Amino acid sequence: MKRQETHSLDAPAAQEAPRGRSRRRRVRVTAAAAAVVLLGGAFTYFNTNVLNSGRICHGWASPQEAGAALGGGIGRVSASEDSASSCTVEVESWLPGRTKKLNLRAEAEPSGFPFSKGAWEISGARHVLSGGTHGAYDAYGGWALLPTACENAATASGTSPALRAAVIGKSARGDADGMRRLLTSAARARADSTDCTASGHADGATRSSAPSTAGATDLDAVCGINGFRLPGAQSPQGRRIDEQVTGTLRQGLYCDLTFEGEEKGAFAHLAVVSDPALVAALKGRDFTRARCDGKETVLAYDLRYFGAAERAATHLPDAAGFSKAFDDAARTALSCR
Repeated sequence: MKRQETHSLDAPAAQEAPRGRSRRRRVRVTAAAAAVVLLGGAFTYFNTNVLNSGRICHGWASPQEAGAALGGGIGRVSASEDSASSCTVEVESWLPGRTKKLNLRAEAEPSGFPFSKGAWEISGARHVLSGGTHGAYDAYGGWALLPTACENAATASGTSPALRAAVIGKSARGDADGMRRLLTSAARARADSTDCTASGHADGATRSSAPSTAGATDLDAVCGINGFRLPGAQSPQGRRIDEQVTGTLRQGLYCDLTFEGEEKGAFAHLAVVSDPALVAALKGRDFTRARCDGKETVLAYDLRYFGAAERAATHLPDAAGFSKAFDDAARTALSCR
């Protein structure tokens, strides 16, 4: 009987298989590791600031402060200095639609800022800074006063130098507390960088007062001031009056009065101003000034114009009567002289 021997042509390959598989495995592992490094590098670039840990915007802010003002979270912060007094901050993420921008700039505001007639930029609807830094802010932006010594040769005399921050984009918002930190830090750095520091600016603790929730006004104690009465006051359509208040009488009070449901905004802004830097901004304005609790205090207001028929429908006094009702109540409440 013939002996049959069988030889597999695959035998030599079978012997090499373990080594081949090992090489292929090493290639795959190396490729995977490279991909992880590449993706990790991309993630690090887009979502951290390890390569940008210094200060940005002329040295006014850190990437962390700017990022927090835009809401924080994952994203890489970069900045472009548009001019000697302005810069644009961008928080870029690799997630679509997540890029955010903010403009930070130093400006010469008109005399009387932030109490310009018909355009107050400090109110009961915003957080208010006093003490070391003086300003106002919300989730969309804000401002901080700079010492008058920060005016440069190109700035018209009598203006008010200020630092502004604004989130860019329709309906785009950041974070109110992040905005506070950015404005406080940037105002101090701006003053230091131009050697225009002054007493009363950045040399004490900054206080931040938050706005109350808007709600119905007590017409016998408007803005929480006992004795400030607007009996029967209502909107021209007969709706109630709402108020929103920031601060307190003794530390500075800002109050907005609004007709319920109206989209025009406040019809009256009122302020009991005792912060020295803000009192100075009201110099020359025709408002009541008094000594209250040993501090110079200004009782300021901004009232929308009403025609005779419209005013009659609101049951509000005219400007002189409105001012007197406010002044008398505030002076009594604070024991002013």
